[in-house]
Amino acid sequence: MIELSSAACVKAISAMRTFDACVDNGAFFVKIEDYGHFVCTAIHNGHRMRPEIEAKCAWSDAQRRHEEDPYIARIIQHMPITVTGGDSRFEYDLNRAPEQCIYEEAWGKPVWKTPLSKEEKNHSLAKHQAFYSVLGALYGKLEDLHPAVLSHDVHSYNSRRTCAEDDPMFNIGTEQLDTERWQPDIDEWAQILGEIYLPGITVRVAVNEIFFGRGYHATFTTSRFPNILLLPTEIKKTFVKEDGAQPEVKAILALQAAFGNAIIQHSKAFRKRHWKMH
Repeated sequence: MIELSSAACVKAISAMRTFDACVDNGAFFVKIEDYGHFVCTAIHNGHRMRPEIEAKCAWSDAQRRHEEDPYIARIIQHMPITVTGGDSRFEYDLNRAPEQCIYEEAWGKPVWKTPLSKEEKNHSLAKHQAFYSVLGALYGKLEDLHPAVLSHDVHSYNSRRTCAEDDPMFNIGTEQLDTERWQPDIDEWAQILGEIYLPGITVRVAVNEIFFGRGYHATFTTSRFPNILLLPTEIKKTFVKEDGAQPEVKAILALQAAFGNAIIQHSKAFRKRHWKMH
């Protein structure tokens, strides 16, 4: 893995270089093995906070991790193009618009013991902007290369009733998508997910049941890149202990294999469908 600034990352993408990079000292990570037609992201995977603002945070390390998406980067790590967060959503939330990305409260609880200064907020906002400058460069390049591009926006969630059986294993959020154009691809993704087997886990797929795909990542993508289908998918946290810190290693490996195969299968069907149209 190499280290790049966000500006250098944009230049590398413009030149169609392949690389595996830690960007802006670990704010996020970008791996590009080829310039194919599909991407996987884990924008809430990160847990890091700058020390000066972590000292002001009212949430403990464990409380923050519980609401983050630990191990999603591991689940998608074998995909050829991945973009993953390194910083915590409690520093700045990449799935919120810039003007809303720094929490004052979260899940009904204040986030800061001491208010952040304007300079501290601006530092976090600059990181948010840098991430989307790189993501926009990547999406723009792929859209130039292919008639249609697929991006799997992968998240995880804490079940409403401690991983109750009736909560879906996978939830697809489509509220911001052009369903008139993309519905066959959405239906196929739901079907493929529904065929996944995970030992000891009931797999049920829902669409807009718990989460609706209202995040800024989808807003950013659908408003700027009409030929990119971004699919927000939430995975129930059956692969970590309830405190969000300890992984269930066997469950992660099973999900990594099954979910990875599902993405590859879906990407092939997506390519076959949309390349026929051109």
